[in-house]
Amino acid sequence: MSYRARAGGLEPSACTSSACVGKRRKAHNLDGSNGEQYWRERAEQLQHALSSRITVEQAKGILGERLGLDMEGAFALLRYAARGERMKLHDLAQAVVDNDETPEPVIRALARHSSVLKGAPRADRIAQTELFFRAINEEIARNDGHGMTLFLCECGNPACTEDLELTAVALQHLHAENGLFVVLPGHEIPDLETVVDRHNGYLVVRRNTLDE
Repeated sequence: MSYRARAGGLEPSACTSSACVGKRRKAHNLDGSNGEQYWRERAEQLQHALSSRITVEQAKGILGERLGLDMEGAFALLRYAARGERMKLHDLAQAVVDNDETPEPVIRALARHSSVLKGAPRADRIAQTELFFRAINEEIARNDGHGMTLFLCECGNPACTEDLELTAVALQHLHAENGLFVVLPGHEIPDLETVVDRHNGYLVVRRNTLDE
């Protein structure tokens, strides 16, 4: 600390150098409370953003399967319905995921624009759902792929949230070939897929028609 002269002695003066500022900041965070709080809040924000993204993607898949829409059309409908009701997109997406019936805001949006219900072929809708879950699993393998790992079932049911266990290496190996997906036993779609391998707890299926 620096001092300045005054009658009868010296008194401390304000230190404005970068070194002093840095020391004050370090002392302020000496117990770690402020720094830990910042990073805790930051981690919570990132986790919320990731959860919201997954919920929105699930809602898109459900609406796509239910209404015969592609993923772009399902998202446009979801966003339009949320804006029309002045709802947060995540809240409406959560309502789609949590309920067996289509939420009223989506129904009202469809009533205003019924022309969107043209209907994509069933095989295309299933393929979009499978590719969505496959993409999530590849991200899990990149980030958490150490030893046995829990992955999502890559079946064509957009409402499926069940998981299965295998190594990241095994997942990446089967994903090296287009059209292969890992699903739980009983989740295969016989008229669209062929089971090519069976393991303890999961199947490997190949889509019969590839549009990739």
